[in-house]
Amino acid sequence: MKKKLISLILAILSVLAVAAGCADKAENPDKSHNSSSKSTDTANAYDPGLPDDFSCNGYDFVILNSNQNEIAGILNDIFIEYSDDLDSLSEAMYKRNRYVEETYAAKLSELTDASGVIISKVNDSFMSGTDDYSLVNVIGNLVYTMANDGLLYNLNRLDHVDLTKPWWTKGSIEGYSMNGLLYYAASDLTICDDEGTAVVMYNKTVAADHKLETPDEMYDLVAAGGWTWEKMFASAKKVGEGGDNGDSQLNDGDRFGIIAMDWSYIGMMISAGERFSVKDEDDFLHINFNSKSFVDTLDTLVRYTKQKRTFLCPVYDGKFSEDAFRNDNALMIIQVTAHIRNSRGMESDFAVLPMPKYKEDQEFYHSYCPRVTYVGVPSTVTETGYVGGILEALTAKSGEIVIPEYLNVALSERFMRDEGSKRMVQYIFGHTVYDPLVSSLCWDTVFGAFSSMVKSRSNMVVNVYNKYGSYINEQIEKSAECYRKLAGEQ
Repeated sequence: MKKKLISLILAILSVLAVAAGCADKAENPDKSHNSSSKSTDTANAYDPGLPDDFSCNGYDFVILNSNQNEIAGILNDIFIEYSDDLDSLSEAMYKRNRYVEETYAAKLSELTDASGVIISKVNDSFMSGTDDYSLVNVIGNLVYTMANDGLLYNLNRLDHVDLTKPWWTKGSIEGYSMNGLLYYAASDLTICDDEGTAVVMYNKTVAADHKLETPDEMYDLVAAGGWTWEKMFASAKKVGEGGDNGDSQLNDGDRFGIIAMDWSYIGMMISAGERFSVKDEDDFLHINFNSKSFVDTLDTLVRYTKQKRTFLCPVYDGKFSEDAFRNDNALMIIQVTAHIRNSRGMESDFAVLPMPKYKEDQEFYHSYCPRVTYVGVPSTVTETGYVGGILEALTAKSGEIVIPEYLNVALSERFMRDEGSKRMVQYIFGHTVYDPLVSSLCWDTVFGAFSSMVKSRSNMVVNVYNKYGSYINEQIEKSAECYRKLAGEQ
């Protein structure tokens, strides 16, 4: 569904003197193993394809959901209690849940806890042989351990679930499968991955002060394929070089080019079309961040980010914060979509842009999804027909009423500053990357190493590989062996 709307958006852009190739790209989304394809077309109601007489006979569908503390600022709701003051997004979620309950005679409930506690609960259920839970929604760097330990059900074999449908996120399915098995994925059931997708926010006031492009000119640049690293850092450098307030100190009185997060090197490498991991023909994972192309591209990134006051990270770089962007002290900020909502009170207008390409001839703009939750079904479920049917119905109904509400109302109308930003976000959500090494398997190790590179502004990838490569390969092989064993038990 998102794919169709993205095509429409790019077709509109082409009318506005955009390069003709953009519309074709929308019709042919990225085929790499970790590119997104979620759906936002609401012209037709989604039919989960369940039998006409499908009924769960009052089945208790119990959801174990990660609490908000693990993904601060990112919406992660599934179950909604009714109240008179529900916002429009919560109301859409409530209607989805009630529709599924009433249509298929099911009873939904939710327990929230830390992902580690959820894993313990599912493991206890597994060890005791009891069918206690129907669905889990767990943070990416932990959910893969559940798969390795046999705690999750192969979604490819779950009754009534059709992973080819547009309400399942294709990029996550291709990224997180191994040996033809899939135990967790992103989908329209939650908006967590959309909320956690990397974007660039562009401050209109700072741009005008430095005689840089207007938001409309930036949208045209994106559509023409010219939004590149070179352009991003040239603009950032212009602001940074002229941004010293005269006290020779790095502080909030200065103006900066880019405010960056500690995951920004990862996000920029993903945006360049590089991948931290790749799949072989047998659907097994291999390290790729030691490849020559990756190392050379990272060298370029490091050179750009070493420029004075051009690329600064609040975690490491002095007495300032993300508020520097909101207070007109920075031209750009690399953040996740949820930050758009958090900037509602910002006085200056801003544009929302995708992460830039490395070079103009790169086919797509890609955006990284740093750390979000994924759904899976405990392997202890006995009523697989009920669970699969409810999961498919919930996810399909989300695609029909929840995702549109999030995109068109909860996000766009309340928080976007112009129509161009809405178009950009639609495109971004259709080109989200799900790379296992930086979103699930070995996330902690790889993230920590590349976060350190942001701090030092250095290309230490060879050292990282020498230090952690054996460990990461061991973890990959451990997962591969688990999946081989699980495949034999199917």
